[in-house]
Formats: sequence, C-alpha cells, structure tokens
Amino acid sequence: MLLRSILMLDDSAHSIALGTAIGMFIALTPTVGIQMLMVICFAFLTRPLFRFNQIASLITVYISNPLTIVPIYWFDYKIGTYYVGGSMTQSDFARILEFEGFSGWWETVKQLLLEVGSPLIIGSLVVATFFSLATYPIMLRLVMHFQKRSPEADLVETDAQTVLSSKPADKEQNTKSVHLHSS
Repeated sequence: MLLRSILMLDDSAHSIALGTAIGMFIALTPTVGIQMLMVICFAFLTRPLFRFNQIASLITVYISNPLTIVPIYWFDYKIGTYYVGGSMTQSDFARILEFEGFSGWWETVKQLLLEVGSPLIIGSLVVATFFSLATYPIMLRLVMHFQKRSPEADLVETDAQTVLSSKPADKEQNTKSVHLHSS
C-alpha cells in the first residue's frame, strides 16, 4: 500500500527515490513522534542544495509505527552494541517503548536516551545509513519501471479489451449472441 502510493507520485524518478531514501533514514532512527516534522525541516534546510519528493519521505516514515517500532529499535540497539556495548534484554527494551500520550512519549524518549542512548543512536545511524543507501537505487529502478508504463499504454490496453475482433464473425455465433441478449 505504501509502495503503491509512492510509485503513483507525479515527479521525477530521482526526486521520488531520493525522498524515499531520506524517509527511510529518518524512519530507522529513534525519532518516532517527530519524524514528519523532521522531514519538513530537512526539506526546508536542504532546499538551496537539492530537492526531493517530500510526500515520498512522509509516506516512507510510516515504516516505523506502533507495530514495527520495537523490532526496528531493537535491531538498531543490537547493532549499536557491537560498537559500544550494552546488556539490555529485548523484554526490557520493549517495556521502555510502552507509552500513552505526549507526556508518556516524552518520558520514553528520555528513558531511551538515558538507558540505551549510545548503542541505540549509533546502531540506528549505521542501520539507517545502510538501508537508505540501498533504498535509493531500488526505488529509482522501481519508479523508472513504473513510469515507463505511461497512462497512454494503460489506455491502449483498456481499449484493446473492448474492441471487437476484426475477423469475420461466424453467422451461427452471431445468431446465438442475439438470442442470448434478447432473452
């Protein structure tokens, strides 16, 4: 569903792929709750340097959501422990990420930074960089392939399905069709 929404965007393949890669980077960092704001701020700050499809970025940040946040952040944390160490269990980690409302979110952010900050941040930067760099060429190819199939080609396919065959029709077949339609 998200992929189809991105592929349907009306922009250059480069802009959409770049937007998706930027959204992927932000989605895989521990910034849940402010990811959309980060996309908008990043677009504003980089406007003099380059442009990207902000809608593609905004759609892509939904990769991290309440269902995927624990596995994503746990993976980030585990990668980070290879660099700076850490001994938290997955159940302790999941417990930290349980919150309700804005005040709960803020407490979760503080707890994440204090208890698992270094491994989580370092791991998320490694994971986000890897996946965003991989996302760009994959999305570029997908968008280019999708855009090759122009609306005119779809229109021709639709018209071809409704056009009758140019072969001479069998007289018996025509009679059967008339009888079927008139009853």
